[in-house]
Amino acid sequence: MRGRTTAVWAMAAALIVAAWPAPAQQEEGPILLPKPKPVAKPASASLLVICDLACDWKLDGVAKGHIDAGGSAKAKVEPGQHMVVAASEDGADQVQQLSEVQSSEQTVVNIELKPVRDARFRTEQKARDKAAQQARNMAIQEANNKAAHEAREKAALEDAGKIWTDPETRLMWTKKDNGSDVNWQKAKIYCRNLRLGGYSDWRLPAIDELSEIYDPKVKVEGQMGSGSQATWHVKGNLQLSGWQWSNSQGNASWQAWLFLFANGERYSSPLVGSGLDRVLCVRPAEKNANSIVP
Repeated sequence: MRGRTTAVWAMAAALIVAAWPAPAQQEEGPILLPKPKPVAKPASASLLVICDLACDWKLDGVAKGHIDAGGSAKAKVEPGQHMVVAASEDGADQVQQLSEVQSSEQTVVNIELKPVRDARFRTEQKARDKAAQQARNMAIQEANNKAAHEAREKAALEDAGKIWTDPETRLMWTKKDNGSDVNWQKAKIYCRNLRLGGYSDWRLPAIDELSEIYDPKVKVEGQMGSGSQATWHVKGNLQLSGWQWSNSQGNASWQAWLFLFANGERYSSPLVGSGLDRVLCVRPAEKNANSIVP
């Protein structure tokens, strides 16, 4: 009986619960997501270019415009290396500068064209001064050459009877020998010190040069030393008085050749010999020199 009563009460409770009104269902609203944090934009880098003179400039090979003297220009760039080139308005002077640009920074590039221009001016002025000095030196040299030429012409006229120019060899000879006994060393000194016809480059002739003015068909009467009569077979009517020294080595290192115009013979003589040994001096005739022929 007791168990039955319990079952009845349980059924009654269930009926009450079932009859109880259910709560009203609420509608779902929109789902709100958290707002994303804003991403910070990187600050842009830039170049500030300053020119001490009026210039036209380029950035990484791209023309960017004109900057007045002491003025500046600004350009946005990516971080990294950038080449700035600036040229003066006339294009005569140029400066290029490689700059390293950091992120979010302004990099200042100072272009100094004035020192470059001043250096160019100095170089150009030195070149002008050098050219002017060279012109002055040339003018002085020309004046000296002209004076020397005129002096030689005057001396040549005064010494016309003392020199002879061989038209075949274009060698200029003294009209006569020294007239006294000399050894080989004194013969060389005699020619070296000779000033004749406006020239100072007289020298002792080679043996072959002496033989070139020997001509057996020519007869010039004279003397051997101060003694016997002699007939000299020499061109140019040269006045001789003995053997003539040459500057050519003889048969030994201590000898030199002598030439005798009486018969065309050569003799290898010791350098210290001097008996009846004479000296004729010679020099190359100038291209435009007048030949003085008897």
